[in-house]
Amino acid sequence: MPRRYLSLTTLADALSLMKRTFPPSNHTETVSLEQAVGRVTAQPLYARYSVPSGNVAAMDGYAVQSRETVGAGDRRPKVLVDAHRVNTGEVVPPMYDAVIMVEDVWREDGPLTIRKAASPGQFIRRAGDDIRSGDLIVPRGHQIRPFDIGALGAYGIADVPVRAVTIGLVPTGSDLVPIGQAPLPGQTVESNTCMAGAYLAGMGATCRRYGRVPDDSDAIREAVGAAVRESDLVIVSAGTSAGTRDFTTAAIADLGEVLVHGVATRPGKPVVIGSVDAKPVLGLPGNPVATQTMLRELVAPLLEGWGLSPYQQYGCTVRLARTVTSDVGFEEFVPVSVGKVNGVYSAAPHPRGGGVQMAAVRANGYLRIPASGEGFAAGCEVPVTLTVPPGYVDRTLLCIGVREQAITELADALTESGYLLHCCAADTIAALLALQENTCYAAAVMVPECEPLVRDLAGCYCPATEPVRVRIAAREIGIASRGGLGLPDLASARVATHPRGTAPRLLLDALLPDHGIDPFDLLIAAEVRSHDAAAAAVCGGLADAGICSAGAAAAAGLGFVPFGTESYELWFRPEVRDDGGMQEVLRILRSQQFSSRLGERQDYLTDRTGEFVTGAHGSLIGVSERSIS
Repeated sequence: MPRRYLSLTTLADALSLMKRTFPPSNHTETVSLEQAVGRVTAQPLYARYSVPSGNVAAMDGYAVQSRETVGAGDRRPKVLVDAHRVNTGEVVPPMYDAVIMVEDVWREDGPLTIRKAASPGQFIRRAGDDIRSGDLIVPRGHQIRPFDIGALGAYGIADVPVRAVTIGLVPTGSDLVPIGQAPLPGQTVESNTCMAGAYLAGMGATCRRYGRVPDDSDAIREAVGAAVRESDLVIVSAGTSAGTRDFTTAAIADLGEVLVHGVATRPGKPVVIGSVDAKPVLGLPGNPVATQTMLRELVAPLLEGWGLSPYQQYGCTVRLARTVTSDVGFEEFVPVSVGKVNGVYSAAPHPRGGGVQMAAVRANGYLRIPASGEGFAAGCEVPVTLTVPPGYVDRTLLCIGVREQAITELADALTESGYLLHCCAADTIAALLALQENTCYAAAVMVPECEPLVRDLAGCYCPATEPVRVRIAAREIGIASRGGLGLPDLASARVATHPRGTAPRLLLDALLPDHGIDPFDLLIAAEVRSHDAAAAAVCGGLADAGICSAGAAAAAGLGFVPFGTESYELWFRPEVRDDGGMQEVLRILRSQQFSSRLGERQDYLTDRTGEFVTGAHGSLIGVSERSIS
C-alpha cells in the first residue's frame, strides 16, 4: 500500500516541537586560536594583560619634556636641549611626557629645533590605552571573525573555549555518485551533504559527512545509528518521501520515534523529524532547493536556540514584477531577484520546484508566501529577505524574459564593471508587460525576423514613446532532417517544434500558408523547449523534421534547410538610454571580444550585435498576446 501524508504539520509547529523536545546540549570544547574562526565562544574572553603594557610612542620622532617646548613658534624656533629619539611602538622613557613627530623637527647647524610647542601626552599611547588587563575582549556567544584573531592573540588568548555542536550528515541513495564524477542517466551527484555541511559550519557547527549509503533499509538504519552515537544532531539526505526506495522514515522509526512526517511548506514537504536516543534526527528531501529551504527555515533556528550564530538577514520591501500564486495551506518560499528600477526596488520570481537548483543560485533573495494566502499580484509591494548584502542589490540590473546563453555571457562581462545582471526567465509577453509597468530594467525578447510579421511587436508595450531595442545576437532558423526536407514537405511530415508564440513557431506558422499548409493541420510529433531537443527528436526517430537552429542541426549531424532568423534583443524604457548600466551594456555588446566569445560558444550571428534595432525589423503586427512568448 502506498504511503501518504495523512496530516501535515505547520512549519511553526514543527519548529516549536523541535525546540521543546531537544534543548541545548551545552557541550563545549577548546580549540586553538588558529582554528577558532567561525566558531562561537562558550565563555567571555578577557585580556590577560594591558596593551600597551607601558607608555609607547605613537609616531616616529623625539620624546621630550613638554614644558621645555613652551613658546616655540615659526618666528621663534626653539632648540631641543633634552630629546630622545623614538620609533613608533617603542617605550617612552618615564622622564618624557610628549613626542614630537620627526617631520616637525629641524636640524640647523647641528642642534635640533622645533617651531611648535608640544602638549603633554602628545603622540604617546598610555599603558592600557587599547585594553587593560581583565577587560572584556568578546562576550560569550560571539562568532569569531578573521579580524578578531589578531586582537585575541595580541591580548594573550592562545586557546578559545567554543560551543560544540556536532552534526552528522548521512547521504542515502543507490543512484549517488561522488562530486567530480559525471552522472549517467538515472544517477545523481551527492552534493547535498556538502552544501549542508558548508551552511551549518557557517553557524559554528562541526559537521561530519558519512559515506554514501545505498537504498537498503538495514544499511540506512546502521548508518543512522552510527551517526547518532557520534553526533548531537543527524541529518539524513533523501529517502523521506513515499517512493519504493524511501527508507529513511522507517529507519528512524526502528531506531527511535518519528515525531513529524510532512511539513506544510513548499519546497520541503516530505521532511521527517525524529528522535533517537533523545537526539534529533532529521530526514531532508533529496531535492537540493528543498534541502536548502529546510536547512534555513528548520535546522538553523534550532541551532540558534542551541547558541550557534545565525546568518545575517536583510529585509527589503519590493514591488513585485510578476504575479506569484500559491496554494492555501502551504507556506511557500519563492526565489527572487531584486534590483533597483527607477529608484524603486523591484523583484521578479525565478522558476519554482524542489529540483530547480539554479533558481537558488541565480536569486539574491526569497519571498515568503504565508499558508493563509494565495500569492501576490504583480505590482503590489511585498517584503522579501535578501540573501546578499543590500549593496549588491543596488547595483543589480533586473532583466525579465527569454534566458539564453548570450545573456549569461553578458552578465559575466558586466561584473568587471561592477554591475550584476539578473535575468529571470519569462515569456516575451510577461517581460514586455513588466517593462511597461516599469518593474524591470530591461526585457529580453526573441523576435522573429520575417516580413509578414514585421510591423509592430510593441502592441503590448505602450508607453508614450517607443522602447529602445538593442540587438544581442541572432540565430538562423530552419528545418533539420535526414533527407533535406523543406517547408512544402512538412504537409506530410511528423514535426518537432517549439510551442505556439515562440519565435521559431511564429516564423514557421507565418510561412506555411505560402506553401498551401494550414499551420493548424501540421502533424506535431513533439513540442520542445529548445533547439537541441528538436534535433534530438529527429535523431531519435520521434519526428521526421525538427524546427531548430543551424547549430543544433549541425551538432546532431542532420541536414538543414533555413527559412528565417530570430533576433535576440534587450528592450529598455527610453528614459534609461543614458543610464550608466545601459551604456556599459552597449560597450560590452559592441566589443570584438564579446562577439568572438559568443561565436565560439553558440551558433549565434553577431554581425549586428550591439546595434539599435529600428525600421522594418522593429516589430510584429497582428500578433495577439496569446501568440507571442
